[in-house]
Amino acid sequence: MDLNMSVSATGLTIFLFTVSVSFLLGWAKKNNRSLCLPGPFALPIIGNLHQLGALPHRSLQRLAEKHGPIMMLKFGSVPVVVASSSQAAKQFLKTHDMSFLSRPSTTAGKYLFYNSKDIVFAPYGPCWRNIRKICTLELLSAKRIDSFRGVREDEALAMVRSIWEKSDKGGVGVDLSHIISCYNSDLMWRILTGRTIADRLSGGTTFEQLIWEAAELIGAINMGEFIPCLDWLDLQGLRRRMKNVHQRLDAVFDKTIDEHVERKGRRGAEEEEPQKDMVDVLVDMEITVEEKKGILMDMFLGGIETSASTLEWVMSELLRNPHVMKKLQEEIDFIVKEDDKVTSSHIGSMEYLHCVVKETMRLYPIAPLLIPHESTEDCVVKGPHHDYFIPTKTRLIINAWAIGRDPKVWEDPLEFRPERFVGKNLDMIRDPELSTIPFGAGRRSCPGASMAIANMEIAILYLVQCFNWKCERELDMKESFGVTIPRKVHLIAIPTWRSKMNEPSYLQI
Repeated sequence: MDLNMSVSATGLTIFLFTVSVSFLLGWAKKNNRSLCLPGPFALPIIGNLHQLGALPHRSLQRLAEKHGPIMMLKFGSVPVVVASSSQAAKQFLKTHDMSFLSRPSTTAGKYLFYNSKDIVFAPYGPCWRNIRKICTLELLSAKRIDSFRGVREDEALAMVRSIWEKSDKGGVGVDLSHIISCYNSDLMWRILTGRTIADRLSGGTTFEQLIWEAAELIGAINMGEFIPCLDWLDLQGLRRRMKNVHQRLDAVFDKTIDEHVERKGRRGAEEEEPQKDMVDVLVDMEITVEEKKGILMDMFLGGIETSASTLEWVMSELLRNPHVMKKLQEEIDFIVKEDDKVTSSHIGSMEYLHCVVKETMRLYPIAPLLIPHESTEDCVVKGPHHDYFIPTKTRLIINAWAIGRDPKVWEDPLEFRPERFVGKNLDMIRDPELSTIPFGAGRRSCPGASMAIANMEIAILYLVQCFNWKCERELDMKESFGVTIPRKVHLIAIPTWRSKMNEPSYLQI
């Protein structure tokens, strides 16, 4: 009996030893692989936060040039993987997309987007899937986007009239940045709510200004998110500002939704139903009020701030490259009859216009660092030389700005050359090679991409068909950083009416 017990004990000891060694080897293997991830040295407490600088997309590109297209950093106590090439992005957004579908918990998601009850910041799960379905099938379907073509044309023409009036009929320069922002604001108010102009809010602050402040806050690096012991102090004042902006925007959303509910209730059973705006559609959806307002926040932010920033860069590059503007005008003149207004129906025939937009978004993607992802499980991704182990709860940043300027993919990547896209059927929304990803990629890509492009292209056509443009002084092309990369200084330019266009006929109401 003692001998049998001794043998059993010995066997159990060997079994436990084997299991322990296997576990330790597995753990060591994973941690050795994670140590293989290249990246700069991280300081205690702050990690690599000090290396981000004022323009993180540029700082991270420089670090990637030294450490490789997949690198590991620490933002405070948070592990962060940065992908800076199309091949690296494919690993995370295509090959292992299910592992990186979620979003990290952020202060912006909590305080600006109704506890992340929206399509951008919601973590992966039933809530996000339901909101995404509503956005793609109901709010942003091709049919509904096309139904607003008349609204886009009306607002583009109103923008032209505003430019001609503010410039004293070509005598002085105009603030194109402000005019473009107003165009996007008025357009989105009509698409979303059916109103012709945005309401003025208390304190003299416009809705448009609140949206721009929200975008700035979303893009800010919040130290409290990465160094938890500092979070309660709110040293940067970001949480306080977010709460203030949210309170004022929330009042507008409440009023807008209530008005639509009341209008629906007043409509008689016999009355013919008018064309629905997007809030009408949201009112009919069986989702919470917070989810409806979260979607409205997404739509206003995406339709006003991000599109306006891209349009600024389009006009900046056209001013800096007058031969490109001339070529675009020649295309418009060839397709559109003299004195006729350009319309949405002309856009499909304008290849060079599409190339100008693609080239602008290559150099100035809507979000230079895509909204961060977060891994929901351990996974192993293939790097250029090694396989890399990525643990659960690792934050992922895709540097779309660096991808669009990768010299291994793009010849003369810093030159603005729309001709590089001529004759190439490159889809900016669904590019399988992810050579440029201004709207993201995969299941977390922007569902409003088609509407954003439609809104921008009609504005460009009106601005270029009607006017020749010039700058009073050398163009400043410096950018700021936020959720987008807006110009650091406003774009001021002088318009002159093109002689081939009949001004009174074109501008008649």
